Amino acid sequence: MKRGLEDLEKARFDFKRFISGIIFGIVIILSIFFFNKLGFFFICLILIALSVYELFGVFDLNKYKYFILPEILSILVAFAFGFLTPSIFIFVVFLSVFLIVFKNILFFKNDGGKSMFLEVFSIFYIGFFISYLLKILDLNNGKLLLMLLFILVWASDIFAYYGGRRFGRRKLFFSLSPKKTIEGALTGLLFAILTALIFRVFIADYRGFTLFSFTVISALTVIFGMIGDLGESLVKRVGGKKDSGFLIPGHGGILDRIDSLILAAPFFYYITLFFLNHKN
Repeated sequence: MKRGLEDLEKARFDFKRFISGIIFGIVIILSIFFFNKLGFFFICLILIALSVYELFGVFDLNKYKYFILPEILSILVAFAFGFLTPSIFIFVVFLSVFLIVFKNILFFKNDGGKSMFLEVFSIFYIGFFISYLLKILDLNNGKLLLMLLFILVWASDIFAYYGGRRFGRRKLFFSLSPKKTIEGALTGLLFAILTALIFRVFIADYRGFTLFSFTVISALTVIFGMIGDLGESLVKRVGGKKDSGFLIPGHGGILDRIDSLILAAPFFYYITLFFLNHKN
């Protein structure tokens, strides 16, 4: 009886988390279907800028002299990858790394160059990886595919969270994220795939994928999203922080909310592109 009461307490509904998640989701859904690619880039710009700021905050480097340059460069890298030619994109990446190194050479006596590696890391980990959302929009039925990606990530997060609180017994990676459990991860994976399959029934554009390919895309994307989540947990663990920020009640910061997308988006783009090119 006592165990049952403890389980119910663990699975208690988090109203703040639910409402803030709904608001965030509505903003993303509206931006996908009612904005063009440039308009959606503006949403990505906000996510990138806030995420870079939070990343530096995790390491207590939240003064403007640390995060402003990598914030700008991350946005430029995302724009170049999403809108410009590959050769220009490579040049922008090279220029970004050069400017970061040069800046740290100039101010070596002030900050000891401690932020240089974090600055380079931020333009790839945040700017580059998040810009794959723009590349997904370029695919055939890109808006629907992008919506599928978000559905997979959101469903995985929601069901893993509540499944873990209700059924969680065995820790997944205790040293990185003490609250994540194997049972929660499996619940998130299973229900994310089921949610995506239900979504597929009502969206005719997805029927070009076989049931097998659609399931493979869904399952592997969810797994990569979970790895992205753990990756951000690793970053926070190294920085000694529990959350990346506090902008989204019940979730933490923006980076906490999009951590799964950081690895899921690039993988989703390439595996979807593969199946689109081989569906016949």
